[in-house]
Amino acid sequence: MLAVVAGAVLYLAWRAARPRPAPAVPDAGETVRDVAGRYACPPGRVSVEPSRDRQGDLFLVTVHAPRGFPAERFTLDLEATAHNLGGRLEPQPLTEKGGYGLARLEGSVGGTRWRVLVLGEEPPPRGPTRAPRAAAQAGRLAIVLDDAGASMEVVREVERLPLAVAVAVLPNAAHSAEVARALGAQGREVLLHMPMEALANHGPGPGDGAVEVGLPAAEVRARLERALQVVAPARGVNNHMGSRATADVATMRDVMVVLAGHGLYFLDSRTTSETVAERVAHESGVPALRRDVFLDVVSDPDAVHRALEQAVARARAQGSAVAIGHVHPLTIELLAVELPRIAGEVKLVRPSQLLRGDP
Repeated sequence: MLAVVAGAVLYLAWRAARPRPAPAVPDAGETVRDVAGRYACPPGRVSVEPSRDRQGDLFLVTVHAPRGFPAERFTLDLEATAHNLGGRLEPQPLTEKGGYGLARLEGSVGGTRWRVLVLGEEPPPRGPTRAPRAAAQAGRLAIVLDDAGASMEVVREVERLPLAVAVAVLPNAAHSAEVARALGAQGREVLLHMPMEALANHGPGPGDGAVEVGLPAAEVRARLERALQVVAPARGVNNHMGSRATADVATMRDVMVVLAGHGLYFLDSRTTSETVAERVAHESGVPALRRDVFLDVVSDPDAVHRALEQAVARARAQGSAVAIGHVHPLTIELLAVELPRIAGEVKLVRPSQLLRGDP
């Protein structure tokens, strides 16, 4: 009997001492695809890649949300899923809202850091989206910095950047007219960053004087004319927010009437994959461009650097590309450092040069 007891004790001690298999680390891509699939988002619209920021390594998971995707419900469901896996994901702010940036979550799951971005945009194409231009014109990149007008300080900050970097000025900010004049005096290309109606539940809205769906044509034109009087040096116009307005054909036709009358171009910020703005501009005889990359959806140096590299790659593959950022000190600081470095890879040009086909 004593031998049996001793054997049992030894067996139990051996079991307690032997190494236990480590719990499986949840796969970021599989987890997010599973949750997104509950809301009719196909697996091909979810991508995952290793990344890094100031805190270290992380998995960057990007959800390219289909039309009608319930971002708030998805966010709550993903938070609960992370909790059930013993981790935690928390909502974080996004720079580019109004229909493009739908949600951002960050945290740690299974001992690894995750950053999940939900974007209202189609997945990027696998290859070039436009035929490459002649070799002498290949690799041209235009950069536009949005949201100027709140302070004159931005005028001094962007002086650090090449004159080819354009700035888009809001017409309804505290110092819009003075900022626009000062930027024009630098010799810099200025755009009117025209507030346009966003989809519901996408933040505080575009502000006073916005172009809204359902307004009489005369009122749309009047709002644009007033905005152009404020941002007088404007060579072109791009939309601030506008995920609802830029998807409405009638509204965009009214906008293009004004632009055609002033000889201005339109840059579609593409805050929604449903936009018709670029097509309507061409149909109306208005020169038009589209945004290829947002530089600072996440306002973090490594994220901005990564986006700039994507813009360079697109410019080289397509022949040209347009990147849009914001007049944030972090973005300006990074561009001041990185633009000289990429000078041998792409040619930095004004947006209007892409329209004219200048070399």
